[in-house]
This record gives sequence, C-alpha cells and structure tokens, in this order.
Amino acid sequence: EQWSMVRALRDDVNKMLELARSDKLVGASLDAAAYVYVPDEETRAVLDKLDGDRNLITPPQKTNGVDELRTTLMLSQVNLVNSADEVADACDEKYVSKDSPNGWVIGVKKAEGKKCDRCWFYDDSVGNHDLEYDGICQRCNEAISSWEEETGNKFVLETQEETTVV
Repeated sequence: EQWSMVRALRDDVNKMLELARSDKLVGASLDAAAYVYVPDEETRAVLDKLDGDRNLITPPQKTNGVDELRTTLMLSQVNLVNSADEVADACDEKYVSKDSPNGWVIGVKKAEGKKCDRCWFYDDSVGNHDLEYDGICQRCNEAISSWEEETGNKFVLETQEETTVV
C-alpha cells in the first residue's frame, strides 16, 4: 500500500513537472522541488516516514537514504507541508495543482541550492563546507572518500569542457 501511494504521488507530481518543463521553469526532474500537502493523516504519516533530510548528509538521519521521496520521485527536494496555503505560498500559482484525484495539493518550483557535480541533486550545502570536493554534496564527498580508501585510487571529477566532444 505504501508504494502504491508513492506511485500515485509520483503521477500527480509528474503532471505538474511536465507543465514546468514545457514552460522552461525546469529541465531535468532533479532541477525541481515539490511541495505537497496531504490532508489525510494516515497518508501523511506514511509519507512522513519517507521524508528524507533537507540536505544530502551522511549518514542520513531521518531515513535509510535510499527509500525516500526525493530519490523515489527523482526530485532534488520534496517538502511535505501542513496546508494548501503553504504550497501556494512556495510555488507560482500556475504550477500548483488542486485537482488531484487523491485530494492532495501539489506544487513544483525550481530547486534551491547548488547542483552537486556528481549526483546532480540540488542541495543548500554544496560549496558551503570545507570538503575536499567543493562542488559536490556531503553525501557524495563521503562516497568518494570511501571509494578512494577502498581502491587506493584518486577521484578526478571531469569538467563539462573535458567531456564535450566537438
């Protein structure tokens, strides 16, 4: 039942995301943040269990870091809010859906923060910590560090210019 609820949420979010894409508000889904109001307390409780930490941190505090709304919906940020007004305040009216068959209010907007050069999720903490790889989120820095320790190799982040073929 939990995952069918998440699939229904994904369908509702994707409808608003397509509108935002067609208007060039966002490109890829990871460019977006969703604001979700769910009036039903049972449904909200299920979604709350899948609501991850605000920033990509290691170790995750609220979930296992994998089974969470952000990764399931492939969005940089998912914000579960307490009222339809909070969705309306956060998102442009054009990108707020009030006609969900589930009674949910869904809004999308451009994600906040900087884009991680490795995982491409937007995160407020990218570039704001004294980490070895400045343009990468804390979670990716930790993954790279673990990989470097295990393999003895040094991670090299290719820049966009290096990967462009002319």
